[in-house]
Amino acid sequence: MTVSVIPQRPPRHLRCAPRRYLLDAGATLWRVHSRAYDATTFNPSGAVHDPFGGGRFDSTDADPYGYYYAGLSDVTALVETFARDTPFNDHGYRLLKRHALKDRRISAVRTVAPLYLVDLLDGAALAAVAQDPALINAEGPAYAQTRAIGRWLRGQALWAQGFIWPSARDLGRPTLVLFADRQAGPALSPVVSRQIDLDDDPGADWLNATLAPLRIAVRRSPHRR
Repeated sequence: MTVSVIPQRPPRHLRCAPRRYLLDAGATLWRVHSRAYDATTFNPSGAVHDPFGGGRFDSTDADPYGYYYAGLSDVTALVETFARDTPFNDHGYRLLKRHALKDRRISAVRTVAPLYLVDLLDGAALAAVAQDPALINAEGPAYAQTRAIGRWLRGQALWAQGFIWPSARDLGRPTLVLFADRQAGPALSPVVSRQIDLDDDPGADWLNATLAPLRIAVRRSPHRR
């Protein structure tokens, strides 16, 4: 079956019942972020005016909120951040540029309270909100539509503190977004001992080892052999 890459407009007269996903207290999330911010700092509420920019479920003018993307594994967080526009080269590798890692860090964060998310992890969960896999597989040019659907979903599920869906780049592993205005922030606590700077040579070595099975690599500094 061919799946459209453009998500469907939500039905005008549907009052849906999204499935709930419980992320228990004690879960570990992984987030790639700027070193200028703490691991638990949400992206500020601010609309994305470029339809080709921003993320899948960023806030909009019509529904401003702080948002926070994370993965349930370090690999998922890395590939969702860095592998979106990185094709395989003629040697079968995806090479990351060093400047893409400037001031970047990956951090583990632990949940200290349960979080209730809209489940978008399989076909039945998507059908419950009148969507198909295009919502979670669409790429940048369709993010204006996915953001509009996200706003509609938030209105359908006032209890939802975020969404969870399968990563398109780390197949089978979940990725998620959390909402600051739904009290998701107080549920997060940084794990200070599990933070890795990605823009130095030890960070590059760690990243290369971690992403080797996916044939993703970053070049070492020129002074290293």
